[in-house]
Amino acid sequence: MAKILPSSQEIVREAEKTNPKFNINQIHSKTFELIKKHRTKYYEEKVNEFLSRLTLINLPKKIKSKIKQELLRPISVENKIYSNFMEETSRRVSQTLQAISGNIAELCVERELIKAGLKLGIHYTKKKERTDFIIYYPEIQNFKKKHRIEVKNVKLRERGTRGLAFDGDSMIGFFNQPSEFTSSNVEVIDNHCKTSNGYCYVPPEILAQMKNKGKRFKSNLEFASDMEKFVKTGSI
Repeated sequence: MAKILPSSQEIVREAEKTNPKFNINQIHSKTFELIKKHRTKYYEEKVNEFLSRLTLINLPKKIKSKIKQELLRPISVENKIYSNFMEETSRRVSQTLQAISGNIAELCVERELIKAGLKLGIHYTKKKERTDFIIYYPEIQNFKKKHRIEVKNVKLRERGTRGLAFDGDSMIGFFNQPSEFTSSNVEVIDNHCKTSNGYCYVPPEILAQMKNKGKRFKSNLEFASDMEKFVKTGSI
């Protein structure tokens, strides 16, 4: 059976090989290009598996080629475009994509922590206390302060605002819809981050398009240096 997608770690490593100097948003964007490439490859492999079984009925190569084109033809269902009929019907693919996408977002954030000199098990932990990352000052073994980081992918969603108080002191994401940052959402995030001495880190392009930029919003390009500062000083 064809493997649906490489692991999230493999995809991030593949993206890094493209350009090791990619920033956090560039590497995240590249991983999604690679996901689409691998997804297309998976569909082609599945179609080829299907076509290989047709040898028993001895179809001409020309007919097989036409069948393959039809199987891979994009379709529209309820005003939504799918790459082909298999994407529309395969819940397994969508579930895999969802899990990998979330893991990739976290790996992109961790990549920034590592580049800033932070070390897992010394300066930060993962998946503890219901949050994605915890940064410690001065270090885990004898910490005086800790700062919880909640990672979001491309959608803010309700949990990104109402649940932030339970999940993190700061939030970082790869949001792609500035319209999600309504005045009420910005106010909720601002108020929480002010209380927790944290920030909401968003892509610079989104920050530039936000009508209300709030007081506790920053470019996610500043995230790594802020966490490095926290490890050294205990504050951002």
